[in-house]
Amino acid sequence: MKKIIFLCVIGILFGISTRAIAQTSPVIEDKPVYGVEQMPQFPGGDEELMKFIKDNLHYPKVAAEVGIEGRVTIRFVVSRIGEVTDVTVIRGFDPSCDREAVRVVKMMPKWIPGRQQGRNVPVYYTLPIVYKLQKGSSYSKDPLLLVDGIQRPYSHLMDTVQLKPIDIKEITVLKDSAATTLYGTKGKNGVIMVTTKSGAAKKDSLLNTPDKDGVFFLAETMPQYPGGESALISFISSNLRFPPAAAEAGLNGTSVVRFVVSKTGTVKNATVIRKLSAECDAESMRVIMLMPAWTPGTTKGQPVDVYYTLPVSFKVKK
Repeated sequence: MKKIIFLCVIGILFGISTRAIAQTSPVIEDKPVYGVEQMPQFPGGDEELMKFIKDNLHYPKVAAEVGIEGRVTIRFVVSRIGEVTDVTVIRGFDPSCDREAVRVVKMMPKWIPGRQQGRNVPVYYTLPIVYKLQKGSSYSKDPLLLVDGIQRPYSHLMDTVQLKPIDIKEITVLKDSAATTLYGTKGKNGVIMVTTKSGAAKKDSLLNTPDKDGVFFLAETMPQYPGGESALISFISSNLRFPPAAAEAGLNGTSVVRFVVSKTGTVKNATVIRKLSAECDAESMRVIMLMPAWTPGTTKGQPVDVYYTLPVSFKVKK
């Protein structure tokens, strides 16, 4: 198991920016203020605060498993006697990471309290904590879990609070090349796609909403490559060429292309919506435009123009 690391970013700028404002703020005995003449300080200063967080913060396994990275912003009060109280997440990104950040902040020793007009006062303090995995860390053999198209920790599948069985409409499982062709290395252990009832309802609302060009984001019957998904995967594998410059650089990743399958089944208006490299993106576009006519999508029994998004994965063979 490779070691993972995280970074913590301290709210130093917050303290500096609020100091000037606080000089004219009246002191209210029991109510915390957002800035004072002398801001609270962690014992030993900002370097010790960063070290404390680094030494005590643990990357939650459920977040590391699926490569979740992001920032938790915590707000707390440093009381008149330096105690850390009223710890709150004001901007979170993952429940397990949010909880861990709160746990560590609550562990903090007493701070040097803030002062205003010569007296100790309770002060709000905002602290961003950033979670970032070390490059190349691999953590789990769990499948990739997508709930209504959004990546979630695999543990959510077993969590009846996060994902109630009664709320699930359908589950689709992809394995082997079907998973890796569409999702790259993220799908190497398989992909589980969960559609909730609310997600399905949102999907249904898009069936009758074409854009200004008359192209639908979804159709009642989506377009299909001739021969189905396995034939599509085979076509891409047979025609895709790894650009030499990208191969030499050991570049691995996914270029995501969106195109329109017209009423007649022709593929048109392809565009790269998530780039990998200029060479790989161009190769993805080349292969997409080589595709034969599809079976067009239909809504209310009529063929319609439909957007289709296709991830194209590039992986250097070992």
